[in-house]
Amino acid sequence: MTPPSLPLYYTGEGQQSVEQQWRKLPDIDHTEELTHPEGYLASPGLVAAVNVALELGMPLLLTGEPGCGKSQLAYSLAWELGFPKAPQDPWPKPLSFTVKSDTLSRDLFYNFDTLGRFRATGNSADAHYYLRFEALGLAILRSLGADAVEQLGLQDCVEGAPKEPQRSVVLIDEIDKAPREVPNDILNEIERMSFEIPELFKPKQGRVTVALNRGKGQAQFRPVVVITSNRERELPEAFLRRCVYYHVDIPPFRSNANDGRVTIEDIIEKRLKITILTVDKKPNREKPVWSAGVSVFRFLREEARLLKPPSTAELLNWLLLLQKRLGNSPPSLQHEATWSLFRDSALVTLFKHKEDQERAYKEDQERRATGLLSDWLARTA
Repeated sequence: MTPPSLPLYYTGEGQQSVEQQWRKLPDIDHTEELTHPEGYLASPGLVAAVNVALELGMPLLLTGEPGCGKSQLAYSLAWELGFPKAPQDPWPKPLSFTVKSDTLSRDLFYNFDTLGRFRATGNSADAHYYLRFEALGLAILRSLGADAVEQLGLQDCVEGAPKEPQRSVVLIDEIDKAPREVPNDILNEIERMSFEIPELFKPKQGRVTVALNRGKGQAQFRPVVVITSNRERELPEAFLRRCVYYHVDIPPFRSNANDGRVTIEDIIEKRLKITILTVDKKPNREKPVWSAGVSVFRFLREEARLLKPPSTAELLNWLLLLQKRLGNSPPSLQHEATWSLFRDSALVTLFKHKEDQERAYKEDQERRATGLLSDWLARTA
């Protein structure tokens, strides 16, 4: 079988295309292929942790290296349990907030444009115009229903407020980036499921307080909270004590898992809808492309000693590119064009340090490839 021609959208030759080449670019939408919850597979330990958190009504804290599927668990939970979906979304999704180094606990509930309000005059100075609710604040408001939101005078600030109370999944991503005092402050307010908006203070009415027990809000509408951490810094012990905790590891390989655990191969097959054949003691260059891809990934994680080993997400991105270029039944790596694509795409998707890339692929003056990928190619394993 002859490999298909591989298109080059960008040539780097300093010449502009006659036609509008941008119209020929492939669609950039991986929603269905790599992020749709239907393809998410959770390990038995993670399943147990989720159910404990749901039973106790506690936040679920997930740690693990970037790209291991922590954030996607929240999407899987919202989709599998059929939580209400926003009108603009094709399927149920969590309300998401990504923590930054300057995040305050208030920021998870709402954001107020103080400078914009200061510059405003007349009717446009109404504080409500400068209020925007974030994930946790929006989840609490949705749990109250439209009537209670209107009683609070916040109906113009909540886009698409449901008429009846709704329960939401809230994803608080990368909590370890926050200043040290923020995690504990967040949990205090998560436990109370209430927050104040001092910017809306009125002399006769006082501060506006949004709380779960107002109106129709009841415990059955309490938001489900998933928190992730890449462990860039240690979290306070008090914070850990008040969460259900689980560490998400990179799944095992099929040859190492005979106990029913979810494997790397299972995830690839589910996401990309392909079959990975088990090939024993065959030269790497003779392996089918998908088996060879798993073999490279394993080599890089277990033997290559990279500064940053590739994650599951990076593996899926790489294999998705190969699938788009080569189809579900790709030509053999023995074809030079297939091997070139395999090698060059791995170089920029699996290697994220300059030193690792240099080790991965080098060429001498005679154009003979050397380096990690060529070492792997020459093996029989």
